[in-house]
Amino acid sequence: MNRNLDDYIVSMLMFVLAVIVALGKGDFLISGYNTASEEKKAKYNVQRLRLLVSSLVALVATGITVAAILGWDEAQRDCLAVPFVLLVVVYVVLSCTWAKKKE
Repeated sequence: MNRNLDDYIVSMLMFVLAVIVALGKGDFLISGYNTASEEKKAKYNVQRLRLLVSSLVALVATGITVAAILGWDEAQRDCLAVPFVLLVVVYVVLSCTWAKKKE
C-alpha cells in the first residue's frame, strides 16, 4: 500500500475519533479518565477534558495530513517529533490544571 494512502487513512480515523470524543461519545477513549473511579471523575470538568483530548488528536491528525500532502520523507517527518512531544506536555499540564474543577 502507498505510504501517503496509509497516512490519509490514519489521519481520517484520528479525525473521526476527535469528533467522537468532542461529541461526548468517546469518554472511554480518554486514557486515565476511563479507568478512574466516579469520585476521581467528579474532580474533572469533562467538557474541558474532551476539548483538550479532541483538539490534540485533531492537531496530530492535521500534522500527519500536512506531511502526507507535502510528500515528506522519514527525516522530514522526524522534525515533527519535538513539537508534538512539547504539545503533548502542554496538554497534559492543561488537563491537570485547566480541566480540573476548582474545589
